[in-house]
Amino acid sequence: MSAPAIPVTEPAAQTEPVPESPAVERRQLAELLPTGTLRIVVAVGALAAVVACFADFGLHGRALIGAVFCPALILLAAIDMKHKLLPNSVILPATVAVGLILAATSPHHFVSHFLAGLALGGFFFAFAAFFPGSMGMGDAKLGFLLGLALGTKTLGAMLIAFAGLLVAALYILASRGTSARKDAIPFGPFLALGGILAFFLGS
Repeated sequence: MSAPAIPVTEPAAQTEPVPESPAVERRQLAELLPTGTLRIVVAVGALAAVVACFADFGLHGRALIGAVFCPALILLAAIDMKHKLLPNSVILPATVAVGLILAATSPHHFVSHFLAGLALGGFFFAFAAFFPGSMGMGDAKLGFLLGLALGTKTLGAMLIAFAGLLVAALYILASRGTSARKDAIPFGPFLALGGILAFFLGS
């Protein structure tokens, strides 16, 4: 008499995660965009930044870079403040545009700006890797964009950004006490502030 056969199911094959399509990325960005009054503030700020770029630098490559760089930073700051996220769909196109404009209008400065971007982006990447949770990959990508656009003015932008972050952290501790020590403060708005100020005030 043969023993009853017990059906054995084959283990389900593990599926690899499917990369998100451009359509999904666009939908996610649409959900992250500012709404209401904040949208108006971002739009007015971006337009004012573009006007200021051409008013300060004229029809020059630096004005073109600023017309891409500054509005992108304003939008990223607004998204990061609300969602604590710096989306690739804003950072990457801005980085490509800044790089192309820089290469076309100031090719003799491209290498130094590119190296500044690598240095800052690499520093942020290493910091995020050694201190998980302290900084995200979005900050590293934004750091590369800052260095690429600012070149030798990158250090000044970082001093402003870290000073602003310190003031914000001290204010939160003073107003909410030590219970706020573990609260995450988005770094993107401070990077944006430092980047814009350094872009306009740097020599």
